[in-house]
Amino acid sequence: MTTRSDNGGRDGLLGPPRRPLGLIETSTTPPGTVGRLLERMQASAFQGRQLGEAFRAWRHMIDGDGLICLGLAGSLASAGLGPLMAWLVERGYADLVASTSANVTEDLLEARGATFHQVDPERVDDEALRRKGYYRFYDHVVSAAEYDAMEDFTSGFFEHLAERWMGPTISGARFFLELGRWLDGQGLRGTLAATCARHGVPLFVPAAPDGPLGEGYRAARRRGPVVDFFLDYAIALDMMARFMRPARGTSAVFLGGGVPKDFLQITATSVCALRGGNASPHLAAIQITTDTTVFGGLGGASVASESISWGKESVDGVNVMVFTDVTIALPLLCQGLLEHYGPDHTRAARTTIRGEVGAALEDTARVP
Repeated sequence: MTTRSDNGGRDGLLGPPRRPLGLIETSTTPPGTVGRLLERMQASAFQGRQLGEAFRAWRHMIDGDGLICLGLAGSLASAGLGPLMAWLVERGYADLVASTSANVTEDLLEARGATFHQVDPERVDDEALRRKGYYRFYDHVVSAAEYDAMEDFTSGFFEHLAERWMGPTISGARFFLELGRWLDGQGLRGTLAATCARHGVPLFVPAAPDGPLGEGYRAARRRGPVVDFFLDYAIALDMMARFMRPARGTSAVFLGGGVPKDFLQITATSVCALRGGNASPHLAAIQITTDTTVFGGLGGASVASESISWGKESVDGVNVMVFTDVTIALPLLCQGLLEHYGPDHTRAARTTIRGEVGAALEDTARVP
């Protein structure tokens, strides 16, 4: 990545040389070539280069002691990426998660025994799918009965929470902590919510009703407490303020954009306001997206340019935009991280960070 510090051109305009990209011969090297391939891609071009730079930036975050935020947009769980998202949490590569409702519920489907089937998106007959009882996610489908049963299953949590929680309100972060614990108790340990709860990673879902949980709430025989999503913002600000400059700093990885990205970005500007205008941007950021800036829908602007004007990202930060499908980039990046750090690695800063974010959650959202 070309920055002020590594710009190698004599006139200040040129970066490091672009080299042809060659594959690593597995016949002459030991297993584990994805990480080395990603490192080599840093010297290539276009989005291959950006993916290589994202790999370097993510390692930079993991090797540091700052707070790593993970934004999850869209419906990554239905595409089969749920295990990778949980894996990132398990290894301490994400300390705080903001997600769409789909990503914290649709991973329940396979965990509960449902099967997704591939279809040809250009030739499939959607009317026939409807008649035969399938819901479609572009190029894969799932049984409508299984999906509806999953929604009804979540109603059990609302009833469980109404019986257990005596206060009239609950923060969204605490709501999802309790959901994760409940799912863990139901034997669904591999789901994202259960994994976050088990490892003390705060999970924020700013648009929680926009997904299966809305139907679960409707179907519940008993409801309560009221979820206070504005309290979530205060909790997130407390957590961010503990790490943002002049402390260890924060960084962010955005898989897609949308509300999860905006939630994590706006906290930076709010911490700045709380500090009397002293900028508190993320020190590093990666966004993987297929959106572009020119149509105004890039989930709060490019992390490498426009976000800097808002004070969301640092002008001297390691900020990488990767314009590609998350289903392509994330498996490669996770495989590269696995090869680089080894199968048993856990981030060194994880224990300390877990204690601090846990304290912020308890301080701001007292348990009745």
